[in-house]
Amino acid sequence: MIANRNIFAIAFATVAVATAALVTGSPAEAGGRGKEVFVQDYKFSKPMHGYSGHSGSYFCDYQRLPDRKCSLDRNGVERCKIVGWTLREMCQ
Repeated sequence: MIANRNIFAIAFATVAVATAALVTGSPAEAGGRGKEVFVQDYKFSKPMHGYSGHSGSYFCDYQRLPDRKCSLDRNGVERCKIVGWTLREMCQ
């Protein structure tokens, strides 16, 4: 019973922090006090190199993300295959 109360308290605290973050906003949304955030996705058939670092006055992060196609086999087991790659560029 005590363990269930602890789990509930942790879940409630997590939701409260997430809600506060959404309500307060980020510097980019706060009336022009921050830089604009750029996000762009590029599709490739092979994985490209990721990168994190400065590009001019912006800090950019490039993440490579697999594009998966999943299906169920006759035994009900999910099988996934990588069919492409996305390189996500995020600069702020």
